[in-house]
Amino acid sequence: SAKAGLHAYAQGLRARLFKSGIGVTTVKPGFLDTAMTWGGEGMFLVASPDDAASDILTAVDKNKDVIYTPKFWWMIMTIIKHIPEWLMKRLAF
Repeated sequence: SAKAGLHAYAQGLRARLFKSGIGVTTVKPGFLDTAMTWGGEGMFLVASPDDAASDILTAVDKNKDVIYTPKFWWMIMTIIKHIPEWLMKRLAF
């Protein structure tokens, strides 16, 4: 719920600051290959921190509203967002 609250806050801030030319970019990262995740079981879709930083800088330069990094994470989350709640509850995650 904290992530959803932060996203909603960023949306409001983005709308509020739009006329002043200030951009607010929401970054939704996937798993990053860090010391904390290295060697973890099931960690196969990870990105390097350098690649994530590059994606973030590019998104800020282009004044994007929301980005997913690594880029393939967008497709994964799009699929998950479109799964109906009744089905999501029954899936074994």
